[in-house]
Amino acid sequence: MLTENLSRSVRLTGWIVILTVIATLSMSLSANPENSGQDKSRAPAMPERKTVTLQADKISVNKALAELTKQTGIRVEDVRGVADEAVHLEWKQTPFWQALDALAAAAKARVNMYPTSGRIVLDKRGTDYRLPPICYDGRFRLCVKKVTTSRDLERDDQIQPIGATSLSIEIAWDPELLPLYLETRPHGLRLVDDRNHVRTLPDEGSLLTPVDGRIAVNIDLHLPALPRRVTAIRSLEGELSMIGPSKMLNFTFETLDRLAQTKENDPERQLMQEGVVCRILDVKLLPKRWTIRVALDYPRGLKQLDTNQSWVVNNEMTLETPDGKKRLPSTNYVLESASAHGALLSYHFRDLHGKPSNWRVRYRTPANLLEAPIKFAFKDIPLP
Repeated sequence: MLTENLSRSVRLTGWIVILTVIATLSMSLSANPENSGQDKSRAPAMPERKTVTLQADKISVNKALAELTKQTGIRVEDVRGVADEAVHLEWKQTPFWQALDALAAAAKARVNMYPTSGRIVLDKRGTDYRLPPICYDGRFRLCVKKVTTSRDLERDDQIQPIGATSLSIEIAWDPELLPLYLETRPHGLRLVDDRNHVRTLPDEGSLLTPVDGRIAVNIDLHLPALPRRVTAIRSLEGELSMIGPSKMLNFTFETLDRLAQTKENDPERQLMQEGVVCRILDVKLLPKRWTIRVALDYPRGLKQLDTNQSWVVNNEMTLETPDGKKRLPSTNYVLESASAHGALLSYHFRDLHGKPSNWRVRYRTPANLLEAPIKFAFKDIPLP
């Protein structure tokens, strides 16, 4: 009897040990993000930057711009107003902004941005032009456009300089990026002056600025006053950030007449890409107005924004012919509701052309939202 009980106890202990090992392994695997199949697969990533490859001893500026547009899809205008000339270029998987600046240098031109219209141009340099400090991070180009200093005349600066140094910085991005908000107060600022004095500057909180519909924005970076003997900032490093779509998804539905004949839950009215569901809820084809009501479902959820911030401002509904050659933009839209898990919107078309059977519905919406850092490192900023 004692032997039998001892045998049962040993077997029971063995099973306890085995179950403990299995539970430990299971917890370890589920805690490891590489094995969870959740964090990494669902984390949105910044869209890859556009690059260009071209090696030419002699190529006209206009042909170089055409090749730049062909390889990146980004159009740059030549508004120099001078005769075209041949330049030497060596682009080897060169990112768009670096390639454009290299072309501008070869053509003795300057790069100008028109933020709200989305135009990027090569312009003529003035006789007194000098190249400003420029740095890059992925699909962003940052340029110090102006430096100003101020002094408080009602305070004694014998002990410590009283005043400020302000930098006007242009932040540009390629037009396909479509950011929604930009953090305009940098973090982790580190300044080294021309006398090798290092200054680590405190953060000044956060300020998200809406930038939808633009390709550039100017921010003012305020630094403490520097001693008069300092004539330049040898290096200035820090980090901003942007909130925007990881990429945009395009849903193409049937023609309006066919959609109007179907019901809300019919397959023709529902499309899904990368977990995002786009549904046509209603189609009204009135004599002077066509209205299409759409619902967006994000089961995994988007990055949570504040209640006064919207992620649908870059969304777009257009009507296009079946061959894709003609497009009809919506006249306006109404946002009925929006959250991290979806939105309801109605789009109205008043400038009508042709019949409903001539137009199919195309809709653009973010795949996800991401918050991505924008790191900058300027060199040799002269002070007034």
